[in-house]
Amino acid sequence: MSSTTVQSLSRATTATFEELALLFPEQELSPEQAAAPLDVAVSVEFRGPQRGRLVLRASSTILSSIAANMLGEDASRERPLQRDALGEIANVICGNVLPAIAGVEAVFHLSAPYVHEGVDVVSRGADEPTASIMFGLENGRAEAVLYLFSDMDDAEPVAQGAVSAA
Repeated sequence: MSSTTVQSLSRATTATFEELALLFPEQELSPEQAAAPLDVAVSVEFRGPQRGRLVLRASSTILSSIAANMLGEDASRERPLQRDALGEIANVICGNVLPAIAGVEAVFHLSAPYVHEGVDVVSRGADEPTASIMFGLENGRAEAVLYLFSDMDDAEPVAQGAVSAA
């Protein structure tokens, strides 16, 4: 894993949780946080100069806080809205980390966040994560994992009329 990519993912994830969900990620997990299961997952696929997926897994114990801080107290009790809030967090993280790793001129197309039933969300084939971070949040934890796929067959050019070196 590239330390620059890990740092970019860490900065984007921390800023998103702080600014959007009003929660402050902790680098050192408490015993309670470390024991909390990662039992909900969302992913955002992207394509452009690079193809990949951002996966955000979290402890369900923090979902009500995320939803309450983003959508109001009434939304914090509704499971679909809690998952939507987590999906929006993943979407914003993805949108913030891609310019940091590919440059601000790069254009990406992001899919809508997808909530996974199980938490064993893996990349296609044998692709390894490009970057991964884990942090504590309140009485739970979250993990952000970035996959950049190695196949570029159908990646979009950065700009119209882009010339590739042969």
